[in-house]
Formats: sequence, structure tokens, C-alpha cells
Amino acid sequence: MRLTFLSLTLLIPVINTFAIDDNHIKLDTVIVVANKIDSRGGVGVKKSIIDKVELNRNATRTLSELLQEGTSLQIKSMGQGAQSTISFRGTSSNHTQVLWNGISINSPQLGCFDFSQVPVYFIDNITLTHGSATPYATAGALGGSINFSGENSPVEALRLNIISEIASNETFTEAATVKFTYGKLTSTTRAYYQQSENNYKYINKVYSNEHTVERRKEADYKQGGLMQEITYRLSEKNVLNWSGWLQMDDRSLPQSIIVNVTASEQSKSTNYRTMLNYQYKGGNNLFASSMAYLRGEMDYNREFGEFTSDHNRNIYNSIVANAEYKYIGWRKFVPSILANYRFDDVSSDNYTDNYQSRNSYSTKLLLAYYPLSFLQIDGSTTLQCIDKRVFGTYSLSARLKIIPRLLELKASQSYNHRVPTLNDLYWSPGGNPDLDDEKSMGYDVSLSSECEVFSLIKLDLEATYYDMDVDNWITWIPKGNGYIWEPVNFSKVRSRGAEFNGRIRLQTGAFNHSLTGVYTYASSIDQSARVGDAAHGKQIAYVPRNRWSAGYRVTFKDKFWFHYNSTYTGVRFTSADESYQTNAYTLHNFETGYKMNISNAYKIGFSVKLENAFNAFYESTQYYPMPLRMCWARVTFDL
Repeated sequence: MRLTFLSLTLLIPVINTFAIDDNHIKLDTVIVVANKIDSRGGVGVKKSIIDKVELNRNATRTLSELLQEGTSLQIKSMGQGAQSTISFRGTSSNHTQVLWNGISINSPQLGCFDFSQVPVYFIDNITLTHGSATPYATAGALGGSINFSGENSPVEALRLNIISEIASNETFTEAATVKFTYGKLTSTTRAYYQQSENNYKYINKVYSNEHTVERRKEADYKQGGLMQEITYRLSEKNVLNWSGWLQMDDRSLPQSIIVNVTASEQSKSTNYRTMLNYQYKGGNNLFASSMAYLRGEMDYNREFGEFTSDHNRNIYNSIVANAEYKYIGWRKFVPSILANYRFDDVSSDNYTDNYQSRNSYSTKLLLAYYPLSFLQIDGSTTLQCIDKRVFGTYSLSARLKIIPRLLELKASQSYNHRVPTLNDLYWSPGGNPDLDDEKSMGYDVSLSSECEVFSLIKLDLEATYYDMDVDNWITWIPKGNGYIWEPVNFSKVRSRGAEFNGRIRLQTGAFNHSLTGVYTYASSIDQSARVGDAAHGKQIAYVPRNRWSAGYRVTFKDKFWFHYNSTYTGVRFTSADESYQTNAYTLHNFETGYKMNISNAYKIGFSVKLENAFNAFYESTQYYPMPLRMCWARVTFDL
């Protein structure tokens, strides 16, 4: 029986307002609990912050679906509810570091992260750091990093939010949040559940000149999560925070539409993450520390008829410890030191010895210098030791206010380093223990402007150019007869491009308008000097050269709102020699909603959404078609 939280409305008489909508921006912003380790470094590094309007609008979606709209990131998805990975600036998904409250949660086996397993409902703050100048203590983020967290600020009374949603293809979503403050303690509990038959319509363009509309088979899924955050304010200077996050999914894995053999594939995964944070802020001193335990389990089954042909189980356990100290009283200098320790323990049926582990230690020194009111400079160096291999990285950046409050210039240079993943080294068959570490040298420069026109129009514009060389780029290629793949090092890949993003805001009477746009050009070329290699001089697979997104939003009296978004993804080559490709496509999404006050304490909201409104055919992964038009309807209670 499908679980629904609507029955909780029986609690209406005793609950006060807790709004997960536009109004939420106006609440709970007085006290910000810094429950994450963040060096705040990289003054000249490009960073993007997803605003809370977008987080609230996409609350029932996954992090992958959120980032597909309005960012310059490259998304590779196997379909709704299926694995989805993300990369920055023409790099691979392994070059993207994902952090929860400042703790890396990338898979120690794969190195990448599945963004389809993160409900946006669990996120209050998210920051994208573009490029390899990571503000965190560990190396490896050659493309960029994504840090997300919750916000557990005090509230005056008990609050509750409930969301119930229904969508095409028998897709149902329920979510609820309960929040309260008792003395020095604040608690936030969130629950999320989504299930779908996922038998969506798609266009088959493979076997016939006449394109046929078919339904996806064996793509159903269920996923659910529970997140608990407890903050205890020991004093004005001391804050203790505990967070726990349980995420589970059970999904069928649809086959490529070119496969003739009928097989049934299923994966079940459970991820548990818990962490304890402590922060002290007194005078000129800031100290923060955290301890985390991460556990992931994944069971995979593949069957042909009555016979089980493949079954494997993968489990990892990780222990992570972070510490940071910052001193802000030394004239125009701000020094910081960060330390990190991580231990990964992996048990896998796909390893020859069924077990591998890894130890990592790192220390980062950062010095920020503010010589003038319009100039900021910082630099950092990191020393890291992984399994007895010692290496160093560094970054330099600067920010110059050319015209205060109007024009700003930012620039950065960084050297980064990434070791092969445990799967790269030990997967059987195919693992390569002789792989070299990846090394990158990158530069970027940004010009940005924030201004007002006649006190009516607010403009935010930014243009960025980047250039990065990656030595020993790791990629998996077919071996021998093609049934076995193995990782190899390309001698060099050069990634360079440009990013443009802007926002225009206008208020006309009771109407508020917002127009946003993002365009990115990415050239990521294999420059390896391998004689006779057809991949030399070609674009890296699944990196589109051109991608843009545009959106328009209008609200009326903070009650009615309408949102439109269009996203274009250019041609992506799916083979190293550019002989195969997925075609370019444009998606159009429409969404509208209305909120009304039942009383001063109770609110209800309604919204509907139309995705891929014009039935565009597209593939995020070749031969894995994505859905045609889908409809969503949502009811939100703020009690």
C-alpha cells in the first residue's frame, strides 16, 4: 500500500506555519549554523549558489534533475530514477567531488557519485565550485566540487511541511518535515518517498526508418530517505550538531534498446551517513571539527529466464575526520589550516581478493591577504598521503573590484592531483594496478557585474574563460574482443572553454519578474601522442561543445507564480573516434502554482508542471531513450 503523509493533516489544530516555498526565504535566516568544514578560500574562484526559490520549486526532484536546469554542468543519465552522473568543464564524472556538510561522499569504488539518489527536499544550501581550485582539504576535484547541506536554525514554535505529488507513468511522491526548538536544542526531521512504474513513452529510432512510439519496460523503481539533524548550542561561542541520513532505493535496470536478448536486471542500494560537528567562534579565532561514518551497500542481480547469470554484492565503510582553524586578527592577513583523515574499507565480489582498503591523510595551509579595500589575494598548498604515496597541490587566486559595486575581475591558477579509484586498480576482470595518477594544471579568469538600472532592474552578469591540461587522464576502453574493458592512461587531455551566466530581475507593481540564462562552450580534446590512434585530436566522449539554459519566472503578490525553462544540449560523441553520437536536443518545461492562506497559521499550495512539453526525442546516454511529455501535480501543506 502506498504510504501517504496526508493523514498528518489531523494535526492541524496544534501545528504552526512551516513553509517550504518562496516564503521560506524570509524565515529562519537570522542564525546560520555552520555545521560544515569550509575554508572559505579561493576568492578568485568561480562559485555558483542555487537559490532557495529553485530548491523549493524542485523539492520533490533529485539533485540531478535540479542541476540540469540553470547550470553549466554536463549530465549523463540512464533515465528517470536511474543512475545519473555530473561533470564540470569537459571533465569526467570522476573529476567531480561531492560533499555533504563538507565531507566527501564520492564512492571509494567508482570515484563518481550517483546524483539520482539525493532528494532536493533534503537540501537547504548548495554551492558549486568550478575548476580544480577546491576550497576543501582533499585533492582530486579536477573539474569542480558540489557541497550541499541542511540548515537547522532555531524556530519559535513547532512547524510542519507536507508535500504530496502525482505524476505520469504512475509516479507518486510524498515528503514531510517536522522542526522544533526546545531551549538550546533544535531538531529537524525530514522524510521522503517516491515510487514509479516508470513505463514512460519514448520514440524508437533504431530498427526502422519509421519512428515508432513505445513504452519503456522493466524500469520501475522505489526510493526513500530519512534525514535527522539535531543542533545544540552549548553557548554563544560553541555549537554542536549531529546529522544522520539514511537513503535506500530498489530499481529495475532497463536494457539498451539495441539489445535483443531479454534479461532482467535489478539493483538495491542502501546508504547510511552520520556525522558529528563542533564549532567554536570566539574573538579572532574560529575552530571547527567533524567526524563522520559512511556506509554503502549495493546488490546487483541479472537473470536470463529461470537462470541467474550474475549476482554480486558491494559494501564499503568509511571513517572521515576533519579539522579547521582560522585566525582573523592578524592585520590584513587571514591564515587557515585544515587537516583531513579518511579510511575506506571495501568488500566486493568483483575484486580478486574480495577486499581492499585505503588510508588518506592531508593537510592544507591557506593564507588570504587583503592589501586594499578593492583587492583580495589568497593562496593554498595541500600535502596529501594516500597509501604511502605522497604528493602536493596548490592554488592561487585574486579578486579585483575594478569599479566598486559595478565591475569585478577574478582569476585563479591551480595544480591538482587524483589517484585511481579502487575499481580502476582492482576490478576483476579488467582492473589495472599499473595506472598512473592524474595531474592537472588549470587557469581561469572571470569578469562579473552587478548593477541597478533606474532602481527597477537588477542585473547580475558573469563571463568566464578556463583552460586546463590533464596528464594521465584515466578512461576505460574495450580490450581484446571487446567483452572486457580496462582502464588506461591517456597521456594528455586539454579542456578549455567559456561560461556565461546572467540574471535580470524586475518589479512592476505587484509582479516580480526574473529572467536567467546560462551558456557554456566546452572543448575537451584528447591530445595523446599515440601513433595510429583514431581518438587523437577528438572531443572526449559525452562532452557537448555547446549547452545553454534559459528561464523566466513571474510571481504575483507572492501567491501566484509561473515558471518556464528551456535547455539545449548539443551533439555529444559517444565513441573516442567520434564515429557515434547522440543528437542535439532542446527541452521545454512549464510550471505554475498558487498559494493561499487558510488562516494566519495555515497555508496550502497547488502546482502543476509539464516536462518536455513538445515531446522532444533525446538520449542522455546512447540507446537509453528519455521520456516524452510528462505531467506533475503537487499539493503542499504548511501547517
